[in-house]
Amino acid sequence: MTKIPQGEVSATKFSTAFGRAGCGMKFYYRYVEGIRGPTTASLLAGIAFDKATTQLHENIITSSDDDAPADVFVDAWENPPEENRDGEPIVYDLSDAPSDIIERGLNALGQYEKQAASIQPQDTQVFVHAEFEETDAKLVGYIDLVERVTPGVYAISDVKSSLSSRKKWTAEDAARDAQLGIYGVLWQQQNPAETLHAVGWRHARLGGKVEIGAVHIPAPNATVVMQRVANWMRELETWCESGNFPPTGLDKDAWVCSAKYCDYFQICPYGARAQSVHPIQIGASA
Repeated sequence: MTKIPQGEVSATKFSTAFGRAGCGMKFYYRYVEGIRGPTTASLLAGIAFDKATTQLHENIITSSDDDAPADVFVDAWENPPEENRDGEPIVYDLSDAPSDIIERGLNALGQYEKQAASIQPQDTQVFVHAEFEETDAKLVGYIDLVERVTPGVYAISDVKSSLSSRKKWTAEDAARDAQLGIYGVLWQQQNPAETLHAVGWRHARLGGKVEIGAVHIPAPNATVVMQRVANWMRELETWCESGNFPPTGLDKDAWVCSAKYCDYFQICPYGARAQSVHPIQIGASA
């Protein structure tokens, strides 16, 4: 019987544990202890933009315009939920929100809508999953958009946004992105009669100069992706069974272990308390 919380692993959980800003202790606090950090303006704006673009894609698929994507964005920003799916209160920290965030979001959405005129949305929010022999835990995820390239040939797109004026989405980043690889392989496994041509991002920068764009790369190698996933799954199972969650944020990239990149820095024994330095004096004073 798996010891992994909820018996499910997502690309987000893998990223929390093993990603560039990942750490075993971060995974422990978030998914074992269930401690959630505040929802920031960047995250809320991303949720609002994702909901709005999903509505846009569904309007194209169903040839309907009953629900305006712009209204969806505004409502998602102005009326965020007070509780999560588990009934726990959500804490918001919107201190970094631009004063014109709605204007920026609608600007980006307008640009995105023009781009969408050249694509063929096939399906939205597609659930994908996989099971493993080594563990009872399941790998799950939701694909934002499946696009038809030609008859029987498809591309998978993950919608991303950022308030950072410096954020870039590159092909090199896409090739290293675990989520894109996982989604591509799982979708292909569930649709063996179809051909997956590409995976990538449709993205929007909401900070600085508002811009939208798209980056896609060839479909991933399923063997390489699933071998990587199986290794991560075994590692997570070992952590959860033993209760030993290594503070890998200290080992891989020192900048990860900081208040800027970790909501748990102040409470983690390897965080603020371990890194607070108090000078001592040895010998007589001058």
